[in-house]
Amino acid sequence: MTPFGSTWSLFLVGMLAVTIALHLALRTRPDRVRRATMVGIAILNWFFSTWFTFDRISHPENDFPLSQNWPFHFCTLVTFLLIPGVWLTPKAKRIGWMVRPLHALLFFPGALAGFLAMCSPAAEYTGMPLWHMNTLFFTVHALNVVLPMLHASLGYYRPTVKDALLSLVWFFVGAMGVLAITLFARAFVDPGANYMYFFDPEGAGILETLWGLIGIPVLYEVPLLPILAPVLIGMVGLHRLVEKLARAIRDLAGQDRTKVA
Repeated sequence: MTPFGSTWSLFLVGMLAVTIALHLALRTRPDRVRRATMVGIAILNWFFSTWFTFDRISHPENDFPLSQNWPFHFCTLVTFLLIPGVWLTPKAKRIGWMVRPLHALLFFPGALAGFLAMCSPAAEYTGMPLWHMNTLFFTVHALNVVLPMLHASLGYYRPTVKDALLSLVWFFVGAMGVLAITLFARAFVDPGANYMYFFDPEGAGILETLWGLIGIPVLYEVPLLPILAPVLIGMVGLHRLVEKLARAIRDLAGQDRTKVA
C-alpha cells in the first residue's frame, strides 16, 4: 500500500465500486433503512479507527503513545461525527439548525482531509502488503470520503458554494477548540501532543510544504484556508457534474424501456 502504486490504485477503485454499489442498493430502499445502513457503516468505521489506534499503541516499537493519541485529530473526529451526521436530517427536532453545518463539514473538509491523508500518509503507514493492519489507516480515511459522498448521492445533502466557504469557517472554529485541547495536553500531559498537526506536520504532504515555507507552529497552517477554498468549490462543481451524468443515464435507460414496451 504505497500511494499511487498499483495496490493503492486498485484499493481506490474498489472503494469507488463499493460507493456505487451501496448507492444502487440503497436508492430505492425506505428512508430509515438507508440511514440505518449508513450509520452501521459509520460505526464500523469508528471501530476500525479505534482498533487501528490501540493496535499501534500496544506495540511500543511504533512510538505511538496514548498520551499523544487522544481522539482529536481531525480525521478521527470525522469518524465520530459521521455517526450522527448520516442519521440526522434538517428536520431533526431542536437541533435541525445544526445539521446542515455538520453535513457541510463532513462533505467538504472531512472528505477532503480523508482523501489527502490517503494520498500523502506518513511513511510509517506505507509499504506494507494489502493484508496488514496499516490498511485500516487507508480504509478509515477512504470511508471518511465514501460516507459523505453516499449521503449526498442519496439526496440527504446537496452541497452549495456557500456551504463550501462556510465549512472553512466551521472548520476554523473547531480547530480553535482542538488547539485549546492541544495546548492543555502539551502543558499538563505530554509535550509531544500534536493534534491537527499544529506543532509539526509529521510527514503530511501539503503541511510539510507550508512548514518549510513558514516554520511557525500553528501559524503555518493558516494559508490552508485560502488554498483549500477553490478546491472545495471545485467539489461542488464535480457533484453537479455527477448529478447531470446520473440524470442522463436514467433518461437514456427510461427511453430504452419505452422503446422496448
